[in-house]
Amino acid sequence: MSKLDLIAFDADDTLWHNLIHFDTAQKQFGQMFSNYVPEKQAIAALEKNESHNIKTYGFGVKSFTLSMIETAIKISDGKVEAHIISKLMDMGRDMLDHDIELLPHVEETLKALQGDCKLLLITKGDLHHQERKVLASGLAHYFEGVEIVSDKKPQTYHRIAKRHSSTTAQMLMAGNSVRSDVLPMIEAGGIGVYVPYEMIWDHEHEVVPADTERFYEVKDLSGVVDLVREIKD
Repeated sequence: MSKLDLIAFDADDTLWHNLIHFDTAQKQFGQMFSNYVPEKQAIAALEKNESHNIKTYGFGVKSFTLSMIETAIKISDGKVEAHIISKLMDMGRDMLDHDIELLPHVEETLKALQGDCKLLLITKGDLHHQERKVLASGLAHYFEGVEIVSDKKPQTYHRIAKRHSSTTAQMLMAGNSVRSDVLPMIEAGGIGVYVPYEMIWDHEHEVVPADTERFYEVKDLSGVVDLVREIKD
């Protein structure tokens, strides 16, 4: 392992709450359409459409809102009324405008690591919404770079490392998604650190093979500080 130079963090559900807002909207959607199908069936249909639509619309609230509208039309056999569609759009707007609630130990972790290495924020999703969240979080000044990407793959991390005059062999990525944050970084030759969150989106669920090298799991974000110091020593 080369000298650690870049420490990157995921944003949603690593630095601040995000999935809880989608979960709340899903449950509300199920209740709204329980006159057509059972709530669980409505939610399952929404999740299926959402997963499919990511390929076309990408990640984020806008894609989720379109998936709610599409699912509403399908499960109602086209009978959903205009005011219900309007309500779904309002739900999407509310999700875009929610307050940013930082997770425990975020600022203390960033303060402790600032100056040791270059800190990066790497998040995927809608550009405009993610930019708003970064600014609203009050954390932007800790990072030397904020990268908003359409997806996280090994080549994504290679490009980002090169853009910051480094390599993935000198890079650590910490996040709550094994599929997006951890395994692609390990595959790219860097260190992947899993920071568990209370919820996990089905699309991001993945199991880490037992013999995976350069994989670490910490209890919470503060564990990244001890891990970095252990690696650097």
